[in-house]
Amino acid sequence: MDNENSIANEVREKYGRDIVALSAYIPYFADRGKKDVQKSYDGQQGESCIPFPVFDSTLLQFVKKARNTALMDRNYPYVYRRYRIRTPKDERKAIERAGIRDVDLLKGILSRYVLEGQRKATRWGEGVEERIYYNVLSKLKELMDFYKSKS
Repeated sequence: MDNENSIANEVREKYGRDIVALSAYIPYFADRGKKDVQKSYDGQQGESCIPFPVFDSTLLQFVKKARNTALMDRNYPYVYRRYRIRTPKDERKAIERAGIRDVDLLKGILSRYVLEGQRKATRWGEGVEERIYYNVLSKLKELMDFYKSKS
């Protein structure tokens, strides 16, 4: 138990501010679906022959803030291989089972959706639709609150 508390203290020191900052978005993600945060470009600013999504400003603020936190792990594909995660269902199960020792797993899953969204526009909407953002942020906050009360 002492080892878990020392890990929790390290996590709090390293990621505490970032987790608190991103936790403010939990209510936003609680009841949102892809259609709520992503729409196809409607041509108001000129015609486009290539369809592309237009995102909700709050989602874009979240992505910008998340991108600049210590929670981003550019080596997230390794996390997916290590934990044998292949589908959104696998992601949700892994998030549900995660403990304080699995913060790297949570970082990897969050990083995939935030960082890949910069290259593959639909990934941000998938993060909302699959409830990845909500589940990861809720789990991180839950872990922080649990171990805060233990210290």
